[in-house]
Amino acid sequence: MLRTLAYFDLFDYPLTLSEIARYLTGDGDREAETVDADSIREALTAVGVGQHDGYYHLSGREAIVSIRQRRYRLAKRKYDLARRWAGVFRHLPSVRLIAVCNSLALANADQDSDIDLFVVTRPGQLWITRLIMVGLLHLLRLRPTATESADRLCLSFFVTSDSLDLTPVHLGPDDAYLAYWLATLMPLYDAGGVMAELTARNTWTRRFLPSGGTVEPAAVRSLGRSKFWLRPLSPLLRLLEAPARSFQRRRFPPEILAAMNRGKGVVVNDRMLKFHVADRRADFSRRYRERLVSLKSIA
Repeated sequence: MLRTLAYFDLFDYPLTLSEIARYLTGDGDREAETVDADSIREALTAVGVGQHDGYYHLSGREAIVSIRQRRYRLAKRKYDLARRWAGVFRHLPSVRLIAVCNSLALANADQDSDIDLFVVTRPGQLWITRLIMVGLLHLLRLRPTATESADRLCLSFFVTSDSLDLTPVHLGPDDAYLAYWLATLMPLYDAGGVMAELTARNTWTRRFLPSGGTVEPAAVRSLGRSKFWLRPLSPLLRLLEAPARSFQRRRFPPEILAAMNRGKGVVVNDRMLKFHVADRRADFSRRYRERLVSLKSIA
């Protein structure tokens, strides 16, 4: 339980009892045991964990409660913007899933944070889908820039529906971040069972999250199915896939070209487009290990 609090403490994010149960952390090598809220409360009391306004945190870290509460209040506007644009993009027949990811998925984004979306497309329509979505946002000046990111939409992770297993970009036993990233995805649009399939294809996350940690259905800010009249566009999108690929690859910035397919941060192929140049997962893993060592020394 301390491991779970320690992980979320990296992001100034205290947890409720139900959240601790949902995100209870394993060690990456063996699955942790699931426990109920009462057992968690008793265990946390025994080790002197702090609690304020229903949120539990590591000793001496009570200040993060107000940080979470402030960020939660900021999240509504960002969620509304994300949902509005998901409502636009869902009409593309190639789009199968749109989900809020990263800090906003936990309502933990700062005032100046952008809005990160994860997109699943039909096979063979990855590049054209990205071109349409990113192109529209670019024309409307709604993409984040080096000087302006607040409330702008960042579309940096696309996969096709036949490539939902994210093991190829998992960094290994120390990479708890990707497991939590998957568990905290907030679906805005699901064309039909895609989120469930994503979870089923990534059972390796159970080594980190035995309960699965998934969003409860009532919490999903979902939109309805796309309009039928756009479905005839699907064959056209397939025809445009190759030119869309060529067009975008010629315009990749130097930092993307330098990192492309040389690690697991920037992955470019016909099944996955992942543009995380500043992939901080290794840093999160290092800080997490240091925090666990510190907790053991205190104990």
